[in-house]
Amino acid sequence: MKHLELSYEKLNDLLDECFWAERRYYNAAEDIQKTEWKRFLGNQSVNRNRFCNHIITALDQEEQEVDRLDVIKGFPNRDWHEVKAALVNPQADHLIEECIKQDNVVLELIAIILNDGWLPTHILEIMVPMEFQIKQSHIDLETLRLKIQKEATVSQTQILENSNPSDNMGSD
Repeated sequence: MKHLELSYEKLNDLLDECFWAERRYYNAAEDIQKTEWKRFLGNQSVNRNRFCNHIITALDQEEQEVDRLDVIKGFPNRDWHEVKAALVNPQADHLIEECIKQDNVVLELIAIILNDGWLPTHILEIMVPMEFQIKQSHIDLETLRLKIQKEATVSQTQILENSNPSDNMGSD
């Protein structure tokens, strides 16, 4: 098999993993109840879908066959491992870590494809912003996580201050 054909196979593998990342973000957005997380994760799912569409377009332009993977999103189509994981550990942190793990697989494949350099330039040019946006989303994710933790701490402090009976006794 020619090296270029292997490179296109890697691109199809990237497409596959990118679809799985989209699915993870979509399902996490469904499972998490906090609005900020839902919005962020839903947006990331859309971004991963855009990446997939860019890859499909690039493969079509090069008249390469796209390995179609039918990744179905949503609760009814999840395998029992995912359902069990969501029920056992529904916390946002666990679900988000699963998304990041999948993103890391995508980032590894992007690095391999970029380092290989055998694909046409217009395809490689898709990979650079894709890699940047995924890495930036991880930074944004951590920023959101810290913001939500800070809000929770402030909220708990206010609840404790309002429920402290010794503060209310001296005002009579």
